[in-house]
Amino acid sequence: MRPKVSGSPLVGTWLGSFPPVSTTAPGVPVSTSECVAFPTELKNDDNFWKLYALIAARHPKSDFSVTATLTGAFFADEIRNANGDVAGFGGYGHLGCCALLVITEVSGVMSVPAANLDVRGVVIGVNGHPIHGFTVIDDVLGVSPPGRRTTITDQQGRFAFANSGQRLRFENPAYRPLALPIETGTREIRVQLELANRSDWVLRACKDAHSSKRVGFSVQFTLPNKWESESFKGDASRESVFLFVRGQSAPEANLIVSRILDGTAEGVDARNSKWFEQRWVKTGDGKVVGIDARGRTERHEFWRTATFSDRDIATYQLGAEQSPKTVNEIIDSACPVDRQQQP
Repeated sequence: MRPKVSGSPLVGTWLGSFPPVSTTAPGVPVSTSECVAFPTELKNDDNFWKLYALIAARHPKSDFSVTATLTGAFFADEIRNANGDVAGFGGYGHLGCCALLVITEVSGVMSVPAANLDVRGVVIGVNGHPIHGFTVIDDVLGVSPPGRRTTITDQQGRFAFANSGQRLRFENPAYRPLALPIETGTREIRVQLELANRSDWVLRACKDAHSSKRVGFSVQFTLPNKWESESFKGDASRESVFLFVRGQSAPEANLIVSRILDGTAEGVDARNSKWFEQRWVKTGDGKVVGIDARGRTERHEFWRTATFSDRDIATYQLGAEQSPKTVNEIIDSACPVDRQQQP
């Protein structure tokens, strides 16, 4: 896409962090906002979602070429000469690298080749009958932040999205969670659900939360013999513990346990996996406290991400030659720490 300003091409434009809400700056969604005393609110309509979906969409043979009209306000810093007079306008921020385009409306969205981004399907229960009133989640992946919409199945269990993303999610505590990578513009998708109790992972509270053999945060994991851990806090978004075999170092960690501090934890993207499954993480009384996903990529790499409701995450991705047995045992040892026991 090549936006134009006053009829001239704007070379080197980065169109990213494109949230479907009001914003003060890219990637900082809020409900009401101003930017340099300029009220901004993005018009969240079909044109916006079409562009948002096309940014991440892929054609089987090539990328889409997309054109659109972006309406908004353009902010740049003053460039002054040696006398202090304004000589022009340029970027601001780090080393004056970038100007800011605050988008308030998207229109005239077109693509080559023409894109069919519609998806439709039907949700079937364990008894073989359609499920009415089931919430279906549509995710647009590959953009920041990921786009997300929901719809409800009708009396015949059917649902549909225009300008869909690349993943549908079916999440209800009574059924095993399902994240389904999709191709848009194809025939109706038939989704068969399974009962959750056949796969649920039920956690038990830690009995030895302060043991030197356990590592983690609100959820802790047993550290095997001959394994070591190292804590790391890189920025304000997360703090982590790296787990690795004795003799190795943190950059070689086989497993990383993190606590997300800024609320940015997202679901896994399994589009490049040839095998993938999920299950609920629940307490003994059936309360959902997380989701456990694992799979194997097309390059035969095992991966797993267990996400817990207190924003704790345990994750790994191994090389094709590595066995996941030990790291799976570590994740399976997870137990929530009673809040009274937390430091």
